[in-house]
Amino acid sequence: MGSMRYGSSAGTGSLLHIGKLGNSPDDRAFRVRFPSRSVPIRASTKEFLDFWQKETSIHFRKEEEVLLPVVARYGGDVSQDSLVEMLAQHAYIRALIMRLSDEVMGGNVRTETLHEIGEQLEAHIRLEERVVFPLVEESLSGAALTELAARLEVKEVDPRVEPWVPAEELSYAPWPGPGDSEGGGCD
Repeated sequence: MGSMRYGSSAGTGSLLHIGKLGNSPDDRAFRVRFPSRSVPIRASTKEFLDFWQKETSIHFRKEEEVLLPVVARYGGDVSQDSLVEMLAQHAYIRALIMRLSDEVMGGNVRTETLHEIGEQLEAHIRLEERVVFPLVEESLSGAALTELAARLEVKEVDPRVEPWVPAEELSYAPWPGPGDSEGGGCD
């Protein structure tokens, strides 16, 4: 889930993946779902929570704070079932992470919680790869995909930044110019 990868299609940005989990799309989800017997559960839980904090939660925010607003900006229907399901999965997975964090603090991590997190992450990856990302690619124009890629790059540099608020050191071309606050005409 860390890096953004984009391909090229006739000169426009084409969304291939917003990110991935671990070395392969299912690597970390698989390890959480089926923790190694040779690695103590506390160590694998710590590794996963570090991964969550540094990668997965940022990936979720990129989808919520950049992907969906760009889809909406270009007239896409963000109330489509697959997009709503993606957001519901984000909320449910975050609730599981809260449960896991409570279990860590209480010194009683349950393997069932790890398995459920792994299953939910795996289902989430499948939804994104098979439904959400292809839907976004099909529904957005080349210009919208290019803008999405640029805004995601800004978010990658600093996940705390709102990628639509101009900053002196960042270039937002071809985004709105003077007198064009919404990108669709003169104010």
